[in-house]
Amino acid sequence: MNIRSLLGTLLLLAASQAQAAMYKWTDAQGQVQFGQFPPPGVAAEPVKPPPPPASRPPTERPDVQERLRALEERKQQERERETEAREKREQAALVEQNCRNARASIRLLETGGNRLYRMPDGSVTRMDDQERQRRMNESKKYLAEHCS
Repeated sequence: MNIRSLLGTLLLLAASQAQAAMYKWTDAQGQVQFGQFPPPGVAAEPVKPPPPPASRPPTERPDVQERLRALEERKQQERERETEAREKREQAALVEQNCRNARASIRLLETGGNRLYRMPDGSVTRMDDQERQRRMNESKKYLAEHCS
């Protein structure tokens, strides 16, 4: 026998073993047995293999899709909370800076310090008593409304 025919025979045997049927029979002690080769002289019935498990495509798995959607919603809510918290911190820092500026302005105006100020057009002018009092009142009002 040459190598090719021996190899072909071995492949045929392996293929027949891979597709061997399962059988069910009752032995002499009354026990149900299963195997590929029932004993000779015993009535054995072939057993069909169970069907493969049915897999559902991802679109038919609402539980997974719903969990993913809920996770995305939670992430979005967390991002919104973080943005809101950051904006509140920035606003609080701005108010605190404005309070420091208002206190400094009041101190300067009460001591009669620098009475020169820059006009919106860029020119510099001297502040009269009425303007000084108006600015002091504005700063005090801001402090009363926004600063502790």
